[in-house]
Amino acid sequence: MIEPLLTWFEVLGYTVLLQSDIVSGRHQAVLQNCRNGILGDRFRQAMQRINPTVPPQQIESILRQLARTHTMPMLQQNRRWHFQLLNGIPVGASATEPDRLVTLKLIDFANLRNNDWLVIQSFPVIESDYQHCLDLVVFINGLPLAVFHGLDMEKAWSLQAAYLQLQEYQAHLPKFFSLNELLVLANGVQSRIGTLTNPWRGFMPIRSVNGEETFAGEIDEIEMETLVQGIFDKRRFAEIIQHFILFRQSHTQLTKKLRRHSFCTITIPKSRR
Repeated sequence: MIEPLLTWFEVLGYTVLLQSDIVSGRHQAVLQNCRNGILGDRFRQAMQRINPTVPPQQIESILRQLARTHTMPMLQQNRRWHFQLLNGIPVGASATEPDRLVTLKLIDFANLRNNDWLVIQSFPVIESDYQHCLDLVVFINGLPLAVFHGLDMEKAWSLQAAYLQLQEYQAHLPKFFSLNELLVLANGVQSRIGTLTNPWRGFMPIRSVNGEETFAGEIDEIEMETLVQGIFDKRRFAEIIQHFILFRQSHTQLTKKLRRHSFCTITIPKSRR
């Protein structure tokens, strides 16, 4: 199942790095400056391309801030991170004008081609005393924004088993998952999408890419291909980040939601235009 999945991402214009390529050393440099799941070199290059007027030392400072371990609870940090993804991060314009602020854009939503789109199969993450290898991670500009889990066919995962293990990973890797936007459960036959706070039953299948072609059954590769094309098309993924992820505070509980209506066609709500 992993080979068709990677092919679909390549068709969508992503760079795809295989586990075998990284282990063999062909792309080992990708991980050399990896900090808490952030690919440092790709982040720097993308930030300099998107923000040509921001001094490199300011980009380096932001990279250190993003990679730093925080005392803030993971979900609160994730809400703050989501705001920064949407709005950018204020930084000093230069060493001589530290009080004049400019905005460092983490994603170029106006020109999607300006971003770095990457998928890595079997991505290792080390945090505190834990090390886990995530089945597949989707990056924009070196930032790990989506995680697929359950693709190891030798373990014959049920989606619920994959969900439970992702909960364990979140507990072990809070810094890494504080940067996460979407979680995907996939076992080669079925696939579901959700967020950090979704309960098991809150993960949704994606049945349509364009709102017209609907698949009623769970049909092997069709369901996974529909999810990849319906969510990770670059325009759709960017619009989901911008307009379809919500945080809700209820008394002492903070939750992260993925909007359900108009989901596959990704039409921006009128109230947000």
